[in-house]
Amino acid sequence: MNATSWRERLTYLVMSLVVAWHSLAIIVAPAPDGSTIVQSLRSLLQPYLSLFRLDNKWNFFVPAGRFMHLRYVVEVADGKQHTFIPAAEPSNSIAGYVMWREFKYLYEGVIEIPEVRSATVASLLCSKHASLHPVAISLLQVQELDFSRDDYLKGHRPLDPEFVSVNTVSTNRCQAE
Repeated sequence: MNATSWRERLTYLVMSLVVAWHSLAIIVAPAPDGSTIVQSLRSLLQPYLSLFRLDNKWNFFVPAGRFMHLRYVVEVADGKQHTFIPAAEPSNSIAGYVMWREFKYLYEGVIEIPEVRSATVASLLCSKHASLHPVAISLLQVQELDFSRDDYLKGHRPLDPEFVSVNTVSTNRCQAE
């Protein structure tokens, strides 16, 4: 055999190993944690799963439907409230899209476990809106409700007030500087 055919075989072997590794990762990622084998494989694959955001549960495969969104309200000293919608639309640039996606994951994480993350995010938002002299930040969970094709044809949108449920996740005081 000549050198070219060995290189080709080695290339195909490496590509096959990458495909096998990735296939194993996407099978193990959503598997339940009850098995010792799954736990062992997950510990081996975790850096790869985290790097490519493959560490999802079975609900990853659920069809798109109703979503939860994070909104926040900045309360100022005179009692006025300013509502903000973070990460509403991605930027047209690749870097802008990546940052939008990262912040979207951050905001979804706040909704998932507010007792751990809400104080930190509220502190960052207090700093971001320092020019308003905020006294408190309220984090809101906006849950989409049933929305049909007929609703859309009537001119409504999924995030119109009559099609959402709004719950306060947490309210955090801003520290005076």
